[in-house]
Amino acid sequence: MRKINHLINPQIAERLEQQDKLSAEISQFLSLTTENRIWPILKNHRLTLLTDDPHLALQARFQQNTLGKHLSKRLNLKISALHIKLISLPFASFVQKNNGFQLSDNAAQVVRSIAQGITDSELQACVLRLVTTANTPRNQF
Repeated sequence: MRKINHLINPQIAERLEQQDKLSAEISQFLSLTTENRIWPILKNHRLTLLTDDPHLALQARFQQNTLGKHLSKRLNLKISALHIKLISLPFASFVQKNNGFQLSDNAAQVVRSIAQGITDSELQACVLRLVTTANTPRNQF
C-alpha cells in the first residue's frame, strides 16, 4: 500500500516547506511569536511578507535590509527584494455573531408593561417589536 504523500504535488509540498522555514526564520530574527500572523511569499527572488499585525509590519520594515540579508544567508536563497505588506483580516471575521439572546418571561413582561406606558406610538411599537424579536426562537447551527 502506498503512502498518502504520493497524492500531494511535490512542488506544492516543497513550497509549503519553504514557507514554514521562512516563517520560522523570520520569527526567530524578529524575536516575536508570529504564529498565524505572517505569510511569506517568495516568487522570482522577491520576498513579500504579508501580515495583519501593524506592530510586526513596522518592526519588519525597520529591519527590512538586514532581514533580507539574514534570510538569504541562513536559507541559502537569492532574495533580490523584500516587501512588507500590511493586510486586513477578512471582513467575515468582523461580523457580529448573534448567540440567540432571549428574554426571560419575567423580563419580557416588564418590557411590555413599560411599552404600554409610552405615549409615542412609533417608540411603543419598536419596544414591543424588540420583545417579540428577542423571544423568537433561532436555528442553532
